[in-house]
Amino acid sequence: MKRFSFITFVLLLTFSCSKDTTTVPVNENLIGALELINTNKVDVPEPSGLTFGPDKKTLLTVSDHTNQIYELTLQGEVIRILDYVGKDLEGISYNPYEHLIVVAEEADRDITLVDYETGNKIETYNIEIPFGSPNSGLEGVSYNNNSRLYYILNETNPDLMVIWSPEYGIISEIKLNFASDYSGIYIDDKRSAIWMVSDQSKGLYKCNYNAEVQITYYLDELKYEGIVVVDDIIYLINDATGRLNIYKIKKEI
Repeated sequence: MKRFSFITFVLLLTFSCSKDTTTVPVNENLIGALELINTNKVDVPEPSGLTFGPDKKTLLTVSDHTNQIYELTLQGEVIRILDYVGKDLEGISYNPYEHLIVVAEEADRDITLVDYETGNKIETYNIEIPFGSPNSGLEGVSYNNNSRLYYILNETNPDLMVIWSPEYGIISEIKLNFASDYSGIYIDDKRSAIWMVSDQSKGLYKCNYNAEVQITYYLDELKYEGIVVVDDIIYLINDATGRLNIYKIKKEI
């Protein structure tokens, strides 16, 4: 009975729960504004991906140069480097219910679960989606605390957001068409929203759970590859500059 109730909940939460790809409409009318309030150099080579740690008191990122996981202060100072060494790390998320770090490994399209305390690998799962070039694979992952599902971004070719869990595999796929590529994702539980960032389009997009764009924020640089949001504060990490930029939302429509 518990299994049936969970599946029923998922069906209601995600309007399309088959593997049929759904294309979302584009809304280019609503434009938001951001104010840069702080910027700090991060001692992580080529940081890619961003998530909050426990209780949103720290940040976690990965390096696609060293393929390691770094825990940072909210100002971007390195607290520790975890022992796990992956392959082509790009995205990262934290699951507070199981105390897990979850990383996306781009080329092989793998999701790996890592114990937060020990830094030891627990399990790796392959995400079976159409295979483009090795450099256009999994780019972001974020855990939805409301549904307890993972939202995974495939960068491009195909442009996809995949809703997935270790227990049930791929639950839904949504085709994206509002940016040139997709380099970072964060599930904003408080707003019931999805934030996505595009490296090539220099855009930040606030979307609903169906990945329909509600507000677009234009960014000043390429290579933003990680995002987290709390209240009206947005943290963005840049792969090329190695900087953690902190913005305040000036206007939200």
